[in-house]
Amino acid sequence: MASGVSVTILGTAQDGGIPQAGCSCQRCLDAHRDLKLRKYPVSLGILGVDGTKHIIEITKNLSEQLVIWTPDKNELFIPETVSITHLHLGHIEGIGQLGKPVMGLREVDVYLSPNNKDIFDNRSDIELMEHEGNIRTHSKNFYRPFEPKGGCGFSLQFIPIPHRSELGDNAAIIIKAEEKSILFMPDQDSWRDTLDYHSKDNIRDFLKMFDIDEALIDGTFWSMDELPRRDISKIPHPTIQETIQLLGRKRKGDPEISFLHLNHSNPVNDLGSEQRKVVEGNGWKISEMGDVLKL
Repeated sequence: MASGVSVTILGTAQDGGIPQAGCSCQRCLDAHRDLKLRKYPVSLGILGVDGTKHIIEITKNLSEQLVIWTPDKNELFIPETVSITHLHLGHIEGIGQLGKPVMGLREVDVYLSPNNKDIFDNRSDIELMEHEGNIRTHSKNFYRPFEPKGGCGFSLQFIPIPHRSELGDNAAIIIKAEEKSILFMPDQDSWRDTLDYHSKDNIRDFLKMFDIDEALIDGTFWSMDELPRRDISKIPHPTIQETIQLLGRKRKGDPEISFLHLNHSNPVNDLGSEQRKVVEGNGWKISEMGDVLKL
């Protein structure tokens, strides 16, 4: 494969974004007042070596995210393919914008796991978009790399990751070009479940198994006491605190690790917070919208 592929972080927030609907926490109120504090639901934009454009996750903030992605704001990038990790709200909420009411695109290829494709195709709005030729859905088996467009210079690979299964299954996606591999894993129930599923003892061995150079991983919550009005155990995600306890400090030869899919309650959203300093002090990162990763 050719080099020159780039991945742009188009969103770093959990499904609801920041500000989250109906929330009166200070972080959300500040984001209502100051547009620079807004964060969009997690999404990636991938520019192929041949100039083709691909996104992973399609969110309610697609309009703003295409602006983040495009260097020349006079002619915005238009996605030619969409890949979806799972069917929870924030990861698919923008799919309708590809159709007649908004962009009116033709034959955008949408890639999902086989189980998720069956569920997705049974939605009446998706049936209509397929009938009108806006999108074409494709099932891709776990562990089998594929090129979203021939000649794009990179492959994608769905990897099964345990996460709430009431709306189908859940995947991480490996983005692999000639010189680098990136793991995109915005959601998981727990490290124990993920490691047991893949028969690995620790996070480093799990990442080494897939030859990962950089990992963008679930950082939904900082700690278990983050949502005083809700039982956080019923919203399963490993906390950043737990992940850092499992990893310790970054070692020579470790892949880069960045946290994303951040809930609006997560203090690492704030530049200069003590929690963010803990992450960075251990050698890890917090993803930011507009970050560009070269493959």
